[in-house]
Amino acid sequence: MFSGIVEESACVESVRELQFMRRITVRSPIAARSSVGDSICVDGVCLTVASLSGEKIGFDVGVETLRRTTLGSIKRGDLVHLEQALKVGDKVSGHFVTGHVDCVSELLSRVSEGENLKLVWSIPKEVRGLIAHKGSVALAGVSLTTCEVTPSDFAVYLIPHTLEVTKFSSMNVGSRANLEVDILARYVFSLLSVEAVDKKGDITIDMLKKCGFYCD
Repeated sequence: MFSGIVEESACVESVRELQFMRRITVRSPIAARSSVGDSICVDGVCLTVASLSGEKIGFDVGVETLRRTTLGSIKRGDLVHLEQALKVGDKVSGHFVTGHVDCVSELLSRVSEGENLKLVWSIPKEVRGLIAHKGSVALAGVSLTTCEVTPSDFAVYLIPHTLEVTKFSSMNVGSRANLEVDILARYVFSLLSVEAVDKKGDITIDMLKKCGFYCD
């Protein structure tokens, strides 16, 4: 489990093809605090440390993860957000992030407003109705609060500190990021699905609106 508070934007050292997987190696001081077998959130994806060598951390990424996340198109020199797993007693400054990516979102627009930056992202069909106004999302592993939500897109505002410690400032329209909706939204949707099946009905827009997980 993670909190969406990025510890570092690290550079990808190498990407190597293995049988049915890919070895992604990044360079980061986090290596000194890590052990083989630890979980680290890499651009929003929970991965296991497979190797350590100095400041280099290697992760083995399976075919399904490569297909469903931006890690499938990652290359040497790219930046990725890193966060170590929470420990009992750690402060949760963001929100609970599992590292189980729901889908990939596309950056639709970016507008500077003073020192802040407004980014508008697409809402893929897999998570429509699961992103709420003033709710939490994890984009590329970063915990962010939504400020505007429509059925097809949502916006977030980034303050100077977030822009400084993440790679969002260098992202352009068309850039892609791993998206994870709030885990609470998943469970509410699951409960509503069971209720709908039990009543031989469907999940309706009205039902989602009442629970705060859909807006016009």
